[in-house]
Amino acid sequence: MKLIVIAKANTASVNIGKVLKKKYPNIDAKIFEIKDNVLDLDKYEKEFQTLAEQSSAGPRGTRSARELKPELIIVASSHRSEAGIPMLNCHAPGNWSSADLGGKTKTLSIAPALYIREGILEFKKLKEMRKELSSYEIGMEVTHHSPTIPFPVMFVEVGSSEKQWSDMKACEAAADVINKLCVDITPEEHEKKVSVAIGFGGGHYCPRFNGKLQEIAFGHICPKHQADNLDEEMILQAYNKTIPTPDFAAIEWKGLSSLQKKKITELLDKNKIPWKKV
Repeated sequence: MKLIVIAKANTASVNIGKVLKKKYPNIDAKIFEIKDNVLDLDKYEKEFQTLAEQSSAGPRGTRSARELKPELIIVASSHRSEAGIPMLNCHAPGNWSSADLGGKTKTLSIAPALYIREGILEFKKLKEMRKELSSYEIGMEVTHHSPTIPFPVMFVEVGSSEKQWSDMKACEAAADVINKLCVDITPEEHEKKVSVAIGFGGGHYCPRFNGKLQEIAFGHICPKHQADNLDEEMILQAYNKTIPTPDFAAIEWKGLSSLQKKKITELLDKNKIPWKKV
């Protein structure tokens, strides 16, 4: 089961939800509306599990473990930045260190790498076709903020200020991306077409990794400013909580200090996780 979360306390989320209901009334997903903000989703973990169990077909004894939890949770959300640059983006949630924006400390959700890649590539296609999106930057962000739940979760966002959150053309693009992720994409269709990786280094908007999306699908990405908080547990979380299983770790070599690179590569080698410089 795929689940779309609409948060009534989030302007962009509400507007994306309006488009979804009007344009895609038969979307192949369950729309789940909450009164809270998108950063409060950890409290709904049991409800997400229950919805998945209720939607599973067949007698309980014939259901697989995969059917008994959400296949994908897509959160329609706003993106906020002080610069206020118009932006359409996707990313996985989780906390590399403290839980300043909700969730649990040093805990990641499951990053659906192929879906994140597909969402960003679809945003790029829509921008090429629609003049009204010409001012928007398209990209993938690093892993940050809540929720930190044990399900595949990704955010589809419109940013970066109230002006863009109320731009129905931008919100329509986000709704179109969400619909495509719900009806056209399954991980099995793409597993053999691109490599899957976790990423380390660079800034919040990871331009180096964004430039590699044609050939690599990224799950969790840890930026340079969080790299000092990495330990063996967090590196293994990033690897084990990215789906499908990563082929390697991508390291932005110029986007980390010498000490950070040494620590990360030693821990990757210790755990027999291949890595590449990008």
